[in-house]
Amino acid sequence: MLTATAAFSQVDNRSITDTLTKGLKLPTRKETGKKILKGVYRFTVETDGTVRDVQVKDSMGFGVDEEVIKKLKASKNWKVVTFDGEPRRIDYSLPINITLPKK
Repeated sequence: MLTATAAFSQVDNRSITDTLTKGLKLPTRKETGKKILKGVYRFTVETDGTVRDVQVKDSMGFGVDEEVIKKLKASKNWKVVTFDGEPRRIDYSLPINITLPKK
């Protein structure tokens, strides 16, 4: 039996997104010409709950990717996936959508 949960629940993208995007310096809609920035990030959660091999699958641009990568690499509170009672590494893909401020 495969069990996959995390301190940021791996099915609760909203809480992960809120944590990762809190405090980011975001461009305005006028600067980007967009209302929403969308990106997808791939990474591995190790058996000790740390994150490694963070990659940008779909870029948001405007310097946001670099900040998200820093925050993902610094996050350490992921719960470990278990299979038959044994901890396992898991690759994860995280979509993030950010609504930009008007000004």
